[in-house]
Amino acid sequence: MTEHSERVVEKKTIGEVERIVHGSGLWDGTGPVEFSNDGDTWSETWAPTEAHPMPEFARVEVFRKDVRVPTKVTIRWDEQVPRADEFWAAKWVGAPMRHFGRTARMVGYRQTFRELLGDIVIEDEGDDRTAPTSQHAENTEDAAPAARDWAAEIAEAESAEMLDAIEKDGRAVRIFTADGPGTELWRSLRARRREIEKKWAEVESAWEAPAIADAADVPVVAADEVTDSPAPKPGAPRDYLPPMNRAARRKAARKKGRRR
Repeated sequence: MTEHSERVVEKKTIGEVERIVHGSGLWDGTGPVEFSNDGDTWSETWAPTEAHPMPEFARVEVFRKDVRVPTKVTIRWDEQVPRADEFWAAKWVGAPMRHFGRTARMVGYRQTFRELLGDIVIEDEGDDRTAPTSQHAENTEDAAPAARDWAAEIAEAESAEMLDAIEKDGRAVRIFTADGPGTELWRSLRARRREIEKKWAEVESAWEAPAIADAADVPVVAADEVTDSPAPKPGAPRDYLPPMNRAARRKAARKKGRRR
């Protein structure tokens, strides 16, 4: 009988889980999440190095009111990163403190409040029950395309559309893994995208430059080159009277003589 061979896994967000825990009245606080590369030196902050591109460990304490000793959990990156889901695996690589730390809190909550949470997992938590079956994995291997030089394709991409296509193909074959090479490919893709965006921004600026240059090319006459020309004098009032013919002038002269 195999009716229970596949268990239904209930998934919730970390916010939904915390609402259950906090609403129980038994939660008495959660300590800060700490990270470590060697298991000896711990810090609430973490930054990647060449030797440790991802944090190795995370830990947290969860307090319960009816229990004297807090629950202390320590988890390893390699055991928790969701490799079976390329989408979430890439998210973990892009923001390791956020996702690794969130999973540490979830493990702590589940161990402290098992009667409330049961086997609930959060959506990006690595879990063998949510991994693909062996048959699915074999089909994926059979359908794997020929080897590609992903780093070269990313470096030679000339547009955001080309990068989108590379990213889609890469996710399909899960190249953006949480290990060193997968992390480096993801970072190079993001860096190349920024270079392309900067390039196109410069091109758009160049298109606007000619209009400014044309305005600057208009010749400017120096003040000492300007010559003053006399303004035209207004004509005498008689210049605006209609011209008179000879008969009209003789008639006017006769009238003038009689007046005298």
